[in-house]
Amino acid sequence: MATLIHKIQVLLSHEQYQALLALAKAQGKRLSGLLREAVVEQLLKDARRTAKQKAFEEITSMELPVGDWSEIEKGIERDHSGARKRS
Repeated sequence: MATLIHKIQVLLSHEQYQALLALAKAQGKRLSGLLREAVVEQLLKDARRTAKQKAFEEITSMELPVGDWSEIEKGIERDHSGARKRS
């Protein structure tokens, strides 16, 4: 696990605090650990998923020149057979 060096302060209502404390206790965790896991799970993973989705959409929207499949296949076979001969 990475070294934890940053501290944040979050203000909660009494009801929120009690509910989270009870949840942490039920899971056998400290409140800080429960909150850390929730932040990582919800916010950071969602942000990464969104970034990956955006990258996917950008890549799939590119209009790349693609040749005829039979020509591409012949080139692959030619390159592959040439690699065997050089070995």
